[in-house]
Amino acid sequence: MNGMHSHSPESGEHQHEAAPSRAIEIAGMGDYTRILEMLRAEGLLEREVERVRREYSLDEIGFVTDRDRELFTVIDLYDPGTARHCRETYRIGKEKMEKEIVPGVSFERLLRQKENIRLEQFYRACLLHDIGKVSVPRAVIRHHMGDNAMLGCLHPIYHQLYLANKIPASLGLAEDATDDVIDEALRTHHARAIYFVPAKEVLSPEALAEVRHYGFTGEETMMEIIQTHEASSGRILAGEGFSIESDLAAHHHNYSNEPLVHPIATGALHLSVDAADVAKDMLHMADVTQALSSPERQYLDVFGMPKAMKTIVEHAEEGKIAAYAAYLWLLDDLAKYEAQRGTEGQAEPSDDIKNNLADVRAFLEKMREQLSGESGVEQK
Repeated sequence: MNGMHSHSPESGEHQHEAAPSRAIEIAGMGDYTRILEMLRAEGLLEREVERVRREYSLDEIGFVTDRDRELFTVIDLYDPGTARHCRETYRIGKEKMEKEIVPGVSFERLLRQKENIRLEQFYRACLLHDIGKVSVPRAVIRHHMGDNAMLGCLHPIYHQLYLANKIPASLGLAEDATDDVIDEALRTHHARAIYFVPAKEVLSPEALAEVRHYGFTGEETMMEIIQTHEASSGRILAGEGFSIESDLAAHHHNYSNEPLVHPIATGALHLSVDAADVAKDMLHMADVTQALSSPERQYLDVFGMPKAMKTIVEHAEEGKIAAYAAYLWLLDDLAKYEAQRGTEGQAEPSDDIKNNLADVRAFLEKMREQLSGESGVEQK
């Protein structure tokens, strides 16, 4: 692993030190500034920063400052699973940034075409991109209901949601759609019930009370509540003086499908790109890759690399990320996945995995043809 030893958070080989319950309680207050103030006032911050520094091997990350350690400590106290996700997202992003994926082409080289963002700023954004989760109720972040169970919550209230115009017309569903038809429409359009089911329909009374304490009504969908973390991350990082990191963290998901401002491809070796967009795309893909293959992201089902790669294809086709960035990323991921399968001698993959891999290969082939035609450069 790049920049991590065998005792990294993802390895499970190190021993966790228990954080004091009071520090954990404070981290659930919902306001980052107040959390930090309270930890300092009660003499808890210094010990926790030192624990987190050791536990997550933060000394191995060259750019990390005292302020970075404090930010990361708050993430860990809020939710250790989120902290492990952030640490691993950094590792994935750093490894991909530094790798020459196509001869003469790397993400680092693309980033260096402009001088408005430094590698350190990208890496910090990866490490701290979920700091805004502290403003989301733990009951939502730690909710473990998978897609099938969420569909079960959607079915009985579908008619009500339809009449309230909460079911997108793009799904092509009628008011009297059956459960099977609903399920098929969501599969076809890569949609998930978590985007439509109000939090009040899936949370316990205690969890719903926590959600309302944070200022939500419970009428919001689970995903609407989760998505508020992105803007919160931006505000917190901006308040710490990290303007570039703030921009990356606040927009990398592209929840609103903002149009891309840089050309997708003008030749494989001569792209005209905006460095911030490259970095946002990379943070997006590192986040997706880690989240869809980690059992700790409890509001997501665990799918593994084939699904993560397919999701990146979907996001490229939807315009959330640049197709060329996805192409470079997936060239490397697919090669690594196939090499791993070859060495492990795994069983025959499921039909879902085969279909996901087929879609990834089709996307890569389409991009390869497009790039070869535009640049005259043969891609591997």
